[in-house]
Amino acid sequence: MFELYKLFYEIVKNPEIYTKAIVLTESQLLREMLRQVFIQRGYKFKEDGQFLFLEQVNFLEVLRAVKDELSLSSPALQDILAVSVPLQDNFSLKHVSQLKPLVSWYSILDALEDLNVITEERLSVYFQPVVDRNAVVLGHECLIRGVRADGTIVSPANLFDLAIKTGNIFHFDRLCRETCVKAVAKAGLRDKLVFINFIPTSIYDPATCLQTTISWVYSLGLRPENIIFEVVESQKVEDLKHLSEILNTYREGGFKVALDDVGTGYASLELLVLLKPDIIKIDREIVRLVHGDPLKKSLINALVQISRENGIKVLAEGVEHREDFEYLRDKVDYFQGYYFSKPQPKPVEVVQLN
Repeated sequence: MFELYKLFYEIVKNPEIYTKAIVLTESQLLREMLRQVFIQRGYKFKEDGQFLFLEQVNFLEVLRAVKDELSLSSPALQDILAVSVPLQDNFSLKHVSQLKPLVSWYSILDALEDLNVITEERLSVYFQPVVDRNAVVLGHECLIRGVRADGTIVSPANLFDLAIKTGNIFHFDRLCRETCVKAVAKAGLRDKLVFINFIPTSIYDPATCLQTTISWVYSLGLRPENIIFEVVESQKVEDLKHLSEILNTYREGGFKVALDDVGTGYASLELLVLLKPDIIKIDREIVRLVHGDPLKKSLINALVQISRENGIKVLAEGVEHREDFEYLRDKVDYFQGYYFSKPQPKPVEVVQLN
């Protein structure tokens, strides 16, 4: 599916792009239905047995036309195959081998609006406060949200998934970091702690890939010592040496680094030992209802002790209940969660506790 998303990425970036196309179906009835749609829309095409060859079309428009004009069953969507062919290419067996079922193309067509969010860089930043044991706001985590054309919000998970599938995770991750840095400056958070997420697998050369982000921090007058770059998707990191080089590049710039989701699986102890982050964030599933769970209490106590002995600060994320906050307030350094505030477009200066 990745190559399909990559093709769509190019089409979305260049909406006027024209290609050839091949459509194949063994069903004579479906072929006749497609033929009528193509005739109605004025597409030039040729037939050869079970194949329909379209000479010069916008592939997106063809798919939309078929979807709008024909109400096809799930089996029919599997039986109709299609592929886009560069205009300069002659139709060949290579293109036939690249045919994909219409259901695959439709799934990507449905994601086009979110893909537009990436290509048009329509991103906003939400801020979730990070507080101390007295519930004083010390800083914020910057959380990316996409904004569709109609103003509705797109989750970052959907955007990162599309960025990966279109082969643009490096560009998108950098865009997110830089968007966060600019939002921090605009919000006047120069003297606050700021947590900014990054995906280490998107950074192929730390010195090169991080330079623009670091440059924005300095040019906007932010304090590097207050900015914490937070490793996300740490459980998927296989090259720990490379990850260590990334963190060292941040530290050399005067920044701090944090390790997310500590306490869950692979992301926890091995990375904690090897990377020695400045801050660890205890996973929300461990924090949730910890006040009544002896096993969770023991795990958090062990993580806190290890961190204290190695000069690492501890943040409990996902705090949703007063009882959990009360239990943890004398154990960890920082707190974050819905109990204090949901992420907001404007940074919260004071939290109201229940």
